[in-house]
Amino acid sequence: MKVFISSELEANHPLVAASISLGFNLIQQSLLSFSAVEGLPTRPYDIVFFSSPRAYTFGKQFILPETKVACVSIGTAKHSTHPIDWCGNSPGKPTQTALDFKQWVGERRVLFPVSSRSLGSISSVFPPTQIECLTVYKTILNPRDVEACAVYIFTSPSNAEAFLVQNTIPHGAKVIAKGESTQEFLQQQGIESTYFTDDSIDWETALAPWVNP
Repeated sequence: MKVFISSELEANHPLVAASISLGFNLIQQSLLSFSAVEGLPTRPYDIVFFSSPRAYTFGKQFILPETKVACVSIGTAKHSTHPIDWCGNSPGKPTQTALDFKQWVGERRVLFPVSSRSLGSISSVFPPTQIECLTVYKTILNPRDVEACAVYIFTSPSNAEAFLVQNTIPHGAKVIAKGESTQEFLQQQGIESTYFTDDSIDWETALAPWVNP
C-alpha cells in the first residue's frame, strides 16, 4: 500500500515509524517552496506571534529584548531558540487558539510575521489598529504528478491546492487533513476528509485498517 503526505518528515516522526511497523510505502513530498520577503514593521508592537515554524524562521529577527513571544502551538514553540511567553494549546483549531490568544493579549499590540498566502485565522479576531501583519516569506505552489495512493495526507491548504492542480483523488482513497483550515479547503473542493492534529492521532491505529482491510 502507498501513503502520500505533503511534507518531508523527520526520521523519528510517528508516521515514519508506522510505515515501518505496518509495511506500507510512505511517499513524502512537499508541493511548496518558500522565499524571503524583505520588509520592516511600520508600527510599534509588544508581542510577536508565530503561526508556524517557517514564520519563526523568516520572522525571528523582529523579536526585540522588550517584546513577548507567542506561538500557535507546542510544535511551533519547539523550533524557537527564544523563551516563549504564550503558547496555544488547541492544535489544529485556529478559532479557539485565536480567542485564547486575544484574551491573553489584552490591549497590547501584536506583530504577525506571515506568509504571502496567510489565511489570517488568528489575526482576524483583533481590531486592525491593534495588529500588523507583515509578510516575511512567499509561499510558492510547485504542482507535480503524484502516483496513485490508498491514503493522502495533506498538511496545509496550500499543499492540497498544489496537489489538485495536476492530480485527482482516486475513487475509494482515504483523505486525511491536518487542521481545520486544510479540511475546510478540501471540503470546498468536494473532497471529504478525516481531521487530525499532530497531537491527536495514533498513526498506526489510524492506518492499520487500510493496510489490512
